[in-house]
Amino acid sequence: MDRSVMAKQRLLLGFSVLLVLNAVGHLAWGPMEISLWEALTWAEGSNSVESVVMYEVRLPRVLTAMAGGAGLALSGLLLQTWFHNPLAGPSVLGISSGASMGVALVVLSGWSWGWMGVSASATLGGLFSLMLILGVSRRFSGVAALLIFGLMLNYVLGALVTVLQAEAQQDALQQFVFWGMGTFGQAPLSVAAGLSILVIIAGVWMLGKSRALDAWTLGSLTARSMGVHEGRLQWTVIGTTGILAGCITAICGPVAFLGLATPHLVRLVTSERSHKRLIPLTIVAGSLLALVADWGVRGPGLDGGGWPLNAVLSLLGGPLVIWVLFRKTWNA
Repeated sequence: MDRSVMAKQRLLLGFSVLLVLNAVGHLAWGPMEISLWEALTWAEGSNSVESVVMYEVRLPRVLTAMAGGAGLALSGLLLQTWFHNPLAGPSVLGISSGASMGVALVVLSGWSWGWMGVSASATLGGLFSLMLILGVSRRFSGVAALLIFGLMLNYVLGALVTVLQAEAQQDALQQFVFWGMGTFGQAPLSVAAGLSILVIIAGVWMLGKSRALDAWTLGSLTARSMGVHEGRLQWTVIGTTGILAGCITAICGPVAFLGLATPHLVRLVTSERSHKRLIPLTIVAGSLLALVADWGVRGPGLDGGGWPLNAVLSLLGGPLVIWVLFRKTWNA
């Protein structure tokens, strides 16, 4: 076997081992000590406190963090590939802001639609923003103009959300503010499992498109000459990214930096350019980053808990993106 292939397999294995260790640590650590036997008795109908903590608090949180990190990382990789732009991501291009706008319309208006209503509104809002970005991208010849449009879209949608906040009732406003801080700890087990299944399906689906994505990195003309159907691939990327970003934003809030930073982290540790290997690496790395960030949220060793999720992710992801920018400048 080729040494480069073996090195990439070892890298994926290393990421996976770290992911499993972090997941086990999250399940085992907490203010309450839980024995494995007590937790397993939940399947036999036990309503012990240990079982409730394990299966209604810790396990849903771990599944949500892993699925949310993986889904946003995959979305960032797809957007960066499609737009040929290393700074593309659900938050930078306004997709997360669109999803937030959709949730704000539901929550701040006092409509009580439950998980399905919030998820649907966030997904539609994310898809709306992505469609705007895709539409104007055909009118802009440069990457800088597209990024400026995404930034302005963030400002406009943020202003609309602020107007809704000013007119909202106190209870609805408090609910939306806490949602905006981001969290992996609010989804029940059924929702966390459903999100995990959605991310797995999206990952497998996009693995099947890896050859088309590889061809697209060579340019649209080259991709078309290699038999890639541009419109079909475009809608595949749009649909997958919009649904993932919308659902994750609805459940976890507008989670920052995971979609933008994770693909860069993967490229820092490997020179791989094939999406057949980039997609699994990015998914596992995204899950790992989300669990690492959640340690700061849970606040190990801190009385009263840790920091908000978006604050922790910004402290982790911001320096990473800055390092990537400086690294590209130094190598230029």
